[in-house]
Parts: sequence; structure tokens; C-alpha cells
Amino acid sequence: MTQSDMRKKENIHHSWEDMPSQKEQLTNWQDSAFHAALEKLQTSHGNPDSVMRMGEAFGRGLFAERVKDKAPDWTMKEWLQEIEKNVCEPLGTEFTFTKISPDVMTTFMNRNPLAQTSQERTAASLFNFGVMRGLFLSAFPQGELVMNDIKNKESPEFIFKTNASAKDKLERERAIHAITFLKKEDGV
Repeated sequence: MTQSDMRKKENIHHSWEDMPSQKEQLTNWQDSAFHAALEKLQTSHGNPDSVMRMGEAFGRGLFAERVKDKAPDWTMKEWLQEIEKNVCEPLGTEFTFTKISPDVMTTFMNRNPLAQTSQERTAASLFNFGVMRGLFLSAFPQGELVMNDIKNKESPEFIFKTNASAKDKLERERAIHAITFLKKEDGV
């Protein structure tokens, strides 16, 4: 085969039917990251922090890959629109927002397909919290994702704060404890 023939073969365009959909690519990427987190959990003697950290890394990667660059005047509403369109919809994740202001947003997670389909629901919940935290902190480095008092075990309330206090910065450890304790209490 000549060099010219090789270039022609490399430049053959496939139809859209030959290419996996964006949703499928993103779901596969998430599944790979989650399974890597599960492996890390098993090799780290059950340390849930490793699952949270891998979720955060995945969230930062999603932000870099799928969300526009952070503008100097980035708002909570713009961030929400971007992640809904470019991350949540393709992954099938749904939220109900009960409050949106310029610096605070409160939400319940309505649907998390990863947790619903996984045998490891606790790990899936930790991973998803990490993903959301990584996405949020990529846009608002001074912020924090906080779990509100847990009233409903199936869908706890989360508060996104663009400017977090020192107490809020400790939230990550509280979230790990709350998620693992609640799931063990349920026998999941």
C-alpha cells in the first residue's frame, strides 16, 4: 500500500451511525471511572474517601471536557444551564432545584441512574457526590457542596455555595460519613 493510499484510508469519514452517540460515550466514560473507583475501594481496604476523590477527579474532567471555560463573570445560573445540557441530560441524572440565587442553590437529586443500576449503591452515591463536587468546584473554587440535614434518605438535600465558610470546607468528610452510614443502616 502506498503512502497516498494509507492517507486516503485514514481520512475515510464514517457516518453518524458508525460513531457512538455522545450520551453513550459519556455513560461509558462514567462507567469506566466508577469501576476504577470500585477497584480502588477494594484495594484500599474499603476506604470510601478513594471513591469520593475519584468522583471529584471525574467531575473536574467532565468540566474540562464538556462545559465551557469559566468566564470571569460566571454565575450559578449559567453553570447550572451548562451542566444540565452537557452533563446531566446525557447521563440521565435529574435534579429538582428548590432555591436558586446568585450565590446559593438548593437541590434534591431525583434520579441517579448509576446508583439505581449498581450493586454498590453506597459507592455510587459517594462517587456521584464527588462528581458533582468536582464539577462545582471547577467553576467556583471558593465554594462547596454541602449536604443539608438528611430528612429523606433516598434523596438528601444538597446546597451549592459559591463562597464557603471554613465549616463548609469540612463538609466533604461529613458527607462521606453520612452517605456510608445511611446506606449501611438501610442494608444497602
